[in-house]
Amino acid sequence: MANSDLLTKIAEYYPHLTKSEKKVADYILSSPQEVLKFTISDLAETCGVGDTTVFRFCRTLKLDGYQNFRLALAISLNSHDVSDIRNGNQGFDSENIDELCRSVMNAYIEAVNNTFKILDFESLKKAVDLIADARLIYFYGLGGSGITAEEAKNKFLRVTPNVFYNCDSHMQLMTASLLSEEDLAIIFSNSGTTKDAIEITRLAKSAGAKTIFITRFPKTPAARYTDVLLISGANEGPMQGGSIAAKTSQLFMVDILYAEYFRRFFDKCSENKKQTSKSIAGKML
Repeated sequence: MANSDLLTKIAEYYPHLTKSEKKVADYILSSPQEVLKFTISDLAETCGVGDTTVFRFCRTLKLDGYQNFRLALAISLNSHDVSDIRNGNQGFDSENIDELCRSVMNAYIEAVNNTFKILDFESLKKAVDLIADARLIYFYGLGGSGITAEEAKNKFLRVTPNVFYNCDSHMQLMTASLLSEEDLAIIFSNSGTTKDAIEITRLAKSAGAKTIFITRFPKTPAARYTDVLLISGANEGPMQGGSIAAKTSQLFMVDILYAEYFRRFFDKCSENKKQTSKSIAGKML
């Protein structure tokens, strides 16, 4: 059985699994996207079994350990177009451009709706409290999340001068290590499992800074270093980086934080926005 059809393979092996292994299989088949972000201990705890059961389950599927299983699962999900624009959008395979446009539009709408449904309003308030109190605000992100981090910096720079972003991963790690207790690090990582994103969060926290981590995965290892964890609503596997849903949900979160900050400090933000707009007015034809 090819790795690209792992979910079918699990279903076929199901009758031959032990009772404990079936618990693992049941969860994987019901929530494959979530499993992609789990460590072996996370999956074992969620299923109510031991780590050895998960490892034995992987060997039953003739896979060399848990990391090999996660890779096979990612390939399988990518093959089945999970979390892709095709999901629930009949127009994707159509030759009609209008149906394709509607499919893309629906993907954006679904991403925003899914994020709104899981918003934690108290956490959002705490996040804006940290933004308001920070001396310096550094945005962090890599790959597709780096695009979001840069957009967040560009947006906030219109109303406050103390925001920064550097696209180089080495520079991100270095700046995180030099933050102070008066500073704030805002990290974007849709998967929540990117090593550099986790390390940036750890370094910032160790330096004494406050941290906000924005992700789809509540059980991210970065949570232990995070003052405020904000959950966006886009499922995306590691083989599907830069999806419409991931970017849209992250940008929606940025706009929410910006809007609340602007609302709280309306007079100052309004004046600063006038000044920044005036500064580039000469660039217009």
